[in-house]
Amino acid sequence: MEEAADTQLSIQVLLSNLVGLFLLIGVGYAAVRGGLLPLSSTGVLTSLLLKVALPATIFTSMIRPFDPSFAWDALTIVVVSTVLFFLYAAISAGLVRVFRVPAGRQGVWMLGATFCNNGFMGFPVAYALFGDEGLALAVMLGIPFNLLMYSLGASQVSLDRCAGGEKERLSVKQVLFSAVNGSILLGLIFYGAQIPVPEVIFTPLEQLANITTPLSMLITGMSLAGSPLSSLFRDRDAITCVLTRLIVLPLLTWALLLPLPISNPLITCVILIIMAMPSAAVVTAMAQRYGSCQELAARIVCLSSLLCMVTLPLIALLL
Repeated sequence: MEEAADTQLSIQVLLSNLVGLFLLIGVGYAAVRGGLLPLSSTGVLTSLLLKVALPATIFTSMIRPFDPSFAWDALTIVVVSTVLFFLYAAISAGLVRVFRVPAGRQGVWMLGATFCNNGFMGFPVAYALFGDEGLALAVMLGIPFNLLMYSLGASQVSLDRCAGGEKERLSVKQVLFSAVNGSILLGLIFYGAQIPVPEVIFTPLEQLANITTPLSMLITGMSLAGSPLSSLFRDRDAITCVLTRLIVLPLLTWALLLPLPISNPLITCVILIIMAMPSAAVVTAMAQRYGSCQELAARIVCLSSLLCMVTLPLIALLL
């Protein structure tokens, strides 16, 4: 009876986060449709997100006490999730050909399929399902996510830049030396050395971090306003990407994790639930930043966030 009550509470928390996600997307959509903001302002907001708010989020999430007993579990989840992200990237590179995704859309398709929404939805859901330890493991999974999203992911989405033959792909320097990757490195240094951050500095950084989620959702909603909402369900590329992200890859993850000799079963649970999340909210911002199809990115984020209300509870039953 108690287990059933806990499951019901977890589903309620999950659905509550999903509703909040769509409300924020709706605000961005209405702001553009109602003439409060121009569609062109997504460029400025994207720069604010990727160069200021997101780096603050990454850095503050890594300022935590060092726990030696937690080190092995953290290393395990980092290694396993890193392998999974590379595997997802390889699979998505093959599936764009299977699904005949046209040039100019392949990069953002791969990005949307490979990377999940581990921050806005992953962290609160992990906490609701697994408590403090689950949240700490989810934060550790965020390390390879952030490292790869803005390096491997940037390389994926930049493929669309040269689809028309007018733009060159990003250089290694452009991919690696970014504000986001700099914040990851700085955060690792502060965490490993346990360098204290004065409250007068940490508080404004935390306040900047708090705008990351609503800003990502606003950008997504604003991008959707550029085309009729009904097109969300008529875009074949968006549908195939979302089905890959929400069904194919989570089931593959479950099959791969089962035989692994992972001592702490909580690691398996956290990885599976995080990897079953919808496409990362920042996919839209990445598409805008690197010259890919922003419209497709917004559709992928919105559609995957909608359909995960059905798929996430089903995947949770596998735990």
